[in-house]
Amino acid sequence: MNFETFGLEHNLYLIGTFTIWFLVLFTGKVILNLEQRRIFVLLLIFITISQELIDDILRWNVGIWDVAEDLPLHMCGISFFTSTYALYSKNQTAFELSYFWGLAGAFQAIITPDPTRFVMDVSLFWNFLSHGLIILNVLWMIVIDNMRCRVGSYLNAIIITNGILFIISIVNSILGGNYWFICEKPGGESPFIMGEWPLYIIGFQISGILLIGLFYIPMIILRKKGKQFAISS
Repeated sequence: MNFETFGLEHNLYLIGTFTIWFLVLFTGKVILNLEQRRIFVLLLIFITISQELIDDILRWNVGIWDVAEDLPLHMCGISFFTSTYALYSKNQTAFELSYFWGLAGAFQAIITPDPTRFVMDVSLFWNFLSHGLIILNVLWMIVIDNMRCRVGSYLNAIIITNGILFIISIVNSILGGNYWFICEKPGGESPFIMGEWPLYIIGFQISGILLIGLFYIPMIILRKKGKQFAISS
């Protein structure tokens, strides 16, 4: 696929994604009452899970689904489930992992997409839909549900992330996969990808810790100010 980062098509998708985020959050905050918000959350959960299943069906139908590549085991794939679970249950740990993984991982996937993964005509659209939903789920919990990351959540996220990395490395060795991109660096133009294997993994680790820390700063500010976004119903 002929894709140019920050080209016209990419910029239009970015504008569309940001606009949808704003409209959904504005609707949830200003227009919907408490019961309507609950129904809308169920709709978000349904859309998030459905698009993942539809993507698998589309890949299977054209004969490109591969157990070594297409299981929901990447950071963003796992974030689908943590974000939907947090949306439904308001589980604090699931929210925090979705926050750090969603903003640090999914946001990169829409800012610097990997065109080598765009193997179907709908791949670019699906990239923005899937990763955009992860971020939207997280933003909903922040803005509408007023959820915040706890003190110590930054360190917890780093420890849990590295624990999952260890497990994923075992899965990769069994399936011959590249989940979490720890066996081969991804495509795209991310500034955090430096060098070849295994050196780029060190850069991943350092940049990941710094990026998660950067996204933790707004949570510190929100906690100190006790900032509330949602209106009461």
